[in-house]
Amino acid sequence: MTPALLLFWAPVTVLGWVYAGYPLAAALAARLKPFKLDPVQPPAGLITIGIAAYNEASQLEGRIANVLEQEGDFELDVVIASDGSTDSSESLLARLTAGESRVRFLALPRGGKTAAMNAIFAAARGDIVILTDAETRFAPGCLVEIVETFRDPRVGCATGKLVWSNAGRTPTIRNEGVYWRYEQAVRALETRAGWLTAATGALLAVRRQLYRPVPGHADMDHLLPLFAREEGLVVVAVPGAVAADRGIAGLREQFRNRTRTATRGIRANLSMAGRLTPWQRPTACLAIWSHKILRWGTPWWTLLALTGAAVLVAAGQAIYLVPLAAAGLLLVLAVVGYVLRRVGRTPRWASFPLAVIVVNIAFAIGWLNLLRGQRLSAWHRAEWRTE
Repeated sequence: MTPALLLFWAPVTVLGWVYAGYPLAAALAARLKPFKLDPVQPPAGLITIGIAAYNEASQLEGRIANVLEQEGDFELDVVIASDGSTDSSESLLARLTAGESRVRFLALPRGGKTAAMNAIFAAARGDIVILTDAETRFAPGCLVEIVETFRDPRVGCATGKLVWSNAGRTPTIRNEGVYWRYEQAVRALETRAGWLTAATGALLAVRRQLYRPVPGHADMDHLLPLFAREEGLVVVAVPGAVAADRGIAGLREQFRNRTRTATRGIRANLSMAGRLTPWQRPTACLAIWSHKILRWGTPWWTLLALTGAAVLVAAGQAIYLVPLAAAGLLLVLAVVGYVLRRVGRTPRWASFPLAVIVVNIAFAIGWLNLLRGQRLSAWHRAEWRTE
C-alpha cells in the first residue's frame, strides 16, 4: 500500500470502527456473553440526591418538589450546593429547607460546578449518591429504577435515559436528538456487554465509596464511571430511569457545549487511559478509546483522509474525487445553512450539515485547548443560555 493510500484508508478505517465497528462489536459481545443484573443485596436505605446550582432561583422550588415526589423503599437526603449564586437562590433555599429535614443546602463561594459537586460528596449521607441538574425533572419511578441496579454488587455506577423537554422546537434540538438517539443506542449495547464507561451528568448515580475528589477542570460524569471501571465494577445505563431536561436550543449553545465537553472530556479520559490498560481492564480500555477519545478525533481523521484523497486525485486516481466532492458539498450546505439561519430560515437539509461542521470544529478546538493547556473550570449552563 502506498503512503497516499495509507493516508486515506487508515483514518477512514478508524472512523468506520468508531461509528459502526465498535457498536457492532459491543452487540456481538452482548449476544455471546451478556451482562445480566443479579440483585442479591438488600436495597439502599438512604440515597443522596446532589444538585449543583448557580443562579437557578426559577428552577429550584420545582426541582426540589420533583425529587421529593419520588417514592421507593429508601429515604431521601437532598443536598443543593449553591455555587456562589448572585440571584435569590440562597434566600429561596433557606426558606425551602426550613423545617424540611430531607433537604439541605450549601452556600459556597464561586468555584465551578465540579467544586460544588465535590462539596456535595463531602456532605452526602447516603451510600448511593445521585447527581442531577436544577433544570432536570425525574419521571415517576426514576429513582426506584436506578437505585435497584445497585442491589447487584458488581454495579459501581449507573445512568438513566435523558429525554428533551423541548424536543423538536428548533433545528439544533432536532439534530442533537438524532445524535442523542444514536448515543443512547450505543450505550444500551455497551451496558448489555458490560463495557460502558460513559454517563449522563443530569442523571448519574454512583456508590459513595468510589468517590475521589475531581479537579475543577474535569467533569464528574466523565471521571466517576471511569473510577468505577478501574475498581473492576461495571457501569450500566438504565432505560427505565427516565428524566427530562432542556435540549440545546441554539447553534451557539451547541458550539459552547461541545467545545467544553470535548476539552474536559479528552483530558479526563486520557488521564485514566494509563490506568485502564488493555492487560488490566481490556473492555474499559476499548470503550474509552473507541467511544470517546477516537470519536472526539473525528475532525482530524477526516482531515487526514481528505488530504490522502487529494494526493491520490493528483496522482491520477479520479475515484477519490468522490470523498472530496462529498466533503465539499457538506461544507457548502453548512455555509448555506448558516446564511439562511441569519435571516431566520433553517431548513432541515441545511441545518444538519451545519450542525456537523459546528460540532467537529468544537471537537478540534477541544484538542487545541488540551495542547495549549487551557482548562475550563467555572462553567454553568446559566452562563451560556442566552443566544
